Amino acid sequence: MTVLATILIAMSDFVASTTTDFALGASYRNVISKSLYGLAFFVIFIPGAIRSYVGIDYTTYSKYQIPVVLEGREVKVESLYRWVIRIGYLIGGKSTYQYIFAITNFLIVFFLFLYIKRLSLNKVLSIIVFMSTGFFFFSLSGMRQSIGVAIALWSLKYIEEKKFIPYVITILLASLFHTAVIIFLVFYFLSDIKINPFVVALVMLAVNRLAPYLRNIIISISDRVGLYSEYFGGTFDTGGYNKIFVVLILLVMLFVCLSRLVLGKEVFYKNNTALNIHYVACMVVAMISYLPTPSRLLFLFIPVYITLIPNLVVQYKNKNIRVILYLIVVSVCIFFMYELLFVQNSYGVLPYNHVS
Repeated sequence: MTVLATILIAMSDFVASTTTDFALGASYRNVISKSLYGLAFFVIFIPGAIRSYVGIDYTTYSKYQIPVVLEGREVKVESLYRWVIRIGYLIGGKSTYQYIFAITNFLIVFFLFLYIKRLSLNKVLSIIVFMSTGFFFFSLSGMRQSIGVAIALWSLKYIEEKKFIPYVITILLASLFHTAVIIFLVFYFLSDIKINPFVVALVMLAVNRLAPYLRNIIISISDRVGLYSEYFGGTFDTGGYNKIFVVLILLVMLFVCLSRLVLGKEVFYKNNTALNIHYVACMVVAMISYLPTPSRLLFLFIPVYITLIPNLVVQYKNKNIRVILYLIVVSVCIFFMYELLFVQNSYGVLPYNHVS
């Protein structure tokens, strides 16, 4: 899937950019380029749409959440995803849940591809990062959150365009798939605040030291607003976490600090919104053992690496350095894909089963 999708996207970019005499006219090039990009979309979308009992939450949805929603009983499922369940069940002739999973995967991959097309400076590298660093695997399990995050990432274009109302509306709609996505509203107000990554690194050390006290403050706020208060002290509040995602965020932080030194302020802060989202992930890492379900929490922010990493690499002017960085990023991505998929079987992706 990863190799085929990247080949199709590379071909799409080549057709769109070629200006040689033998090339087709601009309108035909545009159609062919978009068609190739669309084919790459289907390469990623279809396997996730036709999967059967793939992803650790597939069973939870099939055996509990979907039936409860269809019966009209109370369950923690946001309103827009309730409509996905109802519509998917109707399309399936009220005999299968499979169309619910198909619609879910369509929404995730569709908005993610729109996000990449609009905000990535290297779409091929974006797909590699998406497929290898965990978000693809997570999206087959944390489905409501993944829809909300994909829509929120797509809406970052409104921050770039300084369109406050469309951004707020889009985030509010995204939160109707998963409430936690509402945190993305903050990033509009942080868009003009440029934070030095070395300062963030120091703050991480302080937050780590103060983590027990900060946890109590977060619990107090959570109890007052009634948002995810049941997670603290519950089944998932064990202090455990997947160290591989901590390694990922620290590696990205190292790259961000290097880029701040090499690129200079003007170029570096062109990625300011994505950087601010990354910094929040850093704060989560700083107190990760004091938070319930920290891996799911991190997947609100980690997906921004899909554009942040390629966009930083592209902005290195020296061609040789850029090539070296591409090789390093791809090598690291291969390591993460192998570790997450074949060693850890992250989110229960294997063995992959499809609907017969």
